[in-house]
Amino acid sequence: MLPRAAWIAMAVAGLLLSGARLHADDEKIEGDLKKAQGEWTGQILQGQEALYTFKGKKLTIKGASRSYEMTVTMNPEATPEKSIDLKIDEGPADAKGQTSRGIYKFDGDDKLVICFAPMGERPQKFEQKGFEQFTMELKRKK
Repeated sequence: MLPRAAWIAMAVAGLLLSGARLHADDEKIEGDLKKAQGEWTGQILQGQEALYTFKGKKLTIKGASRSYEMTVTMNPEATPEKSIDLKIDEGPADAKGQTSRGIYKFDGDDKLVICFAPMGERPQKFEQKGFEQFTMELKRKK
């Protein structure tokens, strides 16, 4: 028979392992978010090139002068357009903690179009509107 300390150690190890499995399941991605995984290139404000990296539920954007890290939620069932929410986890102080709401569509496997409003209502159409609504065309990096 095992000493009591051995049983406790086994129970704690079992809890830790089951917790690790639950956490791994939380990171499970599917659908359009899975399709978006990887590196994309596109432009940000004033025509600067940027690298967009989808990894799990995170999107990292690296431009020449700014970087962002966001938590992404995609809803492919939304109508009339698929919806995307971008919660800014890391970035400039004035943007951190904000959630931008938008719409998105894929054009094949190597083009992703996102239209979002930094603040306010979710866009209804894929169009640029001054500084109120932005449209980005991303191309999958080869």
